[in-house]
Amino acid sequence: GDVVDFQEKPNAEPFLDVNSMNIEAMFLRKTRDMNRRKLLGAPRVFAPVDEQWLHNGRVVRELSHRVLSRNIAQSNVVIMSPDFETAHIVADRHSTDLHNIYPAKIAIEQGHTTHLLPTSTNFSAGWSDDSKDDESISASIGWVLLAYFATFSTIPEPFSNSVDYIFAPSRMHVWLNQTTITYIVFPVKAKATIHLSSIFENHENASDMISKKQIDITGLTATETLLNSKYKLQLLASSHYFDRDDDRGGDEEGYYYGPNALFKSVNEVHRFLYERASHILQIEADNIVDRFLPNDEDIRFEEDDILEVNFHSLLFATQGLDLAIPSRSSYVDVGKHKRCNSDNGVRLKRCDPKLDPRALGDDIKMECPRRHGTISVRFLGPEDDPDKLDPEAKDDAKLLQRLDGLTDLEKDNGIILDVDKRPLKESDH
Repeated sequence: GDVVDFQEKPNAEPFLDVNSMNIEAMFLRKTRDMNRRKLLGAPRVFAPVDEQWLHNGRVVRELSHRVLSRNIAQSNVVIMSPDFETAHIVADRHSTDLHNIYPAKIAIEQGHTTHLLPTSTNFSAGWSDDSKDDESISASIGWVLLAYFATFSTIPEPFSNSVDYIFAPSRMHVWLNQTTITYIVFPVKAKATIHLSSIFENHENASDMISKKQIDITGLTATETLLNSKYKLQLLASSHYFDRDDDRGGDEEGYYYGPNALFKSVNEVHRFLYERASHILQIEADNIVDRFLPNDEDIRFEEDDILEVNFHSLLFATQGLDLAIPSRSSYVDVGKHKRCNSDNGVRLKRCDPKLDPRALGDDIKMECPRRHGTISVRFLGPEDDPDKLDPEAKDDAKLLQRLDGLTDLEKDNGIILDVDKRPLKESDH
């Protein structure tokens, strides 16, 4: 074809003007933007959780059955949630009202007088059923079996106050002093944030990687209010769990927060929330560095590029010696014991669940799956030395035969294992 000379056509735009465009810079910018989007969309170590996960969890379900299965005369249950727009008192166990807070559901089913309150309620000022003109039922209810607090709503864009606002002394102190409350459950949380650029700037030292973090803690005012009212606080449920080795990190002086962990001061609750949020943030930061460190020079961070993690927990408060989570004996089958008198599944008088696990409900106590088998363990002692056994004796001959066929696992641990009444095989482990 014809040869085109751009110099003879001044109105023609050149394909490339090296003075107006830096190809290398443009490519680097696009690469950085792509890596940034990839980093922001990368999977986390922990799935995102919120407070509602705990309210729907097995721990709360078990607690609800264990505590609220008692149908005691004049018992009251207080449930606070942003899902409730106004105060409503349910005294009919056959009510068709359905609620997203599991304790409310069980309390109504079991016939307790259930007070459903919005988070704007001032406990010290009292309340009445907003759906009725009768104001005879108020905060002066004398005795409450369970007061359960939720601050997360399942309704879009609800109005919700924080647990610290709800438990402010001016709003709670009078009610706590005038009312006998057997059990209280309330949420606490910690949110940890850090700018992503800070993680990469300090990645060479693990202890410095999240040194510029910010942690916001909610629940310390509530904790102080209850401790000042002589309540004991225990750990009921958490969104994240770390075993003892994780907590101590190889240091015997580390703090361990297991089931029923007792908090004696506001500082202990603060330390619990701070350490948990920091631990989660550290794990997520390590994951990001492991995935993207080779390309950190090609990531262009923006001002709002932050790593955020949330830790949620439910604390259990009581003035007695009750455990937030019961001992194992509560689940021992005591089927030979006499049943408690009941009417349509609702017990008519106080019964100890330790003596009647049926009160926990069929969905709580379950039998082992059929695939599970029985294992018997015998620890070998000096008397089991083959040289001391008589091959002519029936029992000794049987033991000698068994000792001759021990697996490596049994030999290493000095034991005899039988699975479903047959000798252990190498293929069993």
